[in-house]
Amino acid sequence: MVALARLRPVLAAVEPAVGLQVLSTGDAAIFTAIASRMVDSGGAGFPKVSETQTIHVIDQTLLVIDPSLQSQVRWLLKIVQYCPPVVIRRLSTFTSLSDAEQDDVLRAWSRSNYEIGRLGFRALKNLSMLGYYSQDVVWPFIHYRGPWAPRARKAARLAP
Repeated sequence: MVALARLRPVLAAVEPAVGLQVLSTGDAAIFTAIASRMVDSGGAGFPKVSETQTIHVIDQTLLVIDPSLQSQVRWLLKIVQYCPPVVIRRLSTFTSLSDAEQDDVLRAWSRSNYEIGRLGFRALKNLSMLGYYSQDVVWPFIHYRGPWAPRARKAARLAP
């Protein structure tokens, strides 16, 4: 989890493949809900996480890390999905909660008394931010004009 919490972009060297490579569709749905709460800017016009390639960028990032870390991310997503009865005393899954209740769950993770909980939160936040803000489509909304030096970028061939 420490490695995931410190993960840096390595996307320039990775050509996105079609479909998800590391995450299952269920994992992707959970991560979409998490990332949607993590990057909620509140700003008008920002594209929603579900309208971007955020999860595919995260999936491609996970593809280049150690398989044991990939497994930890998948387990972390399952733990977050089924933790609301313990964390906020609500008999529900994370993806079935309201936005405010999802925020409560994530806030509890960020303030956990256990270091592993806080590391898990940081890993999810780091991956969410990396996946969302590394996309050209988001840059105009944060007033970033892109890198000064042109870089070679391969066109993403991702399934819709």
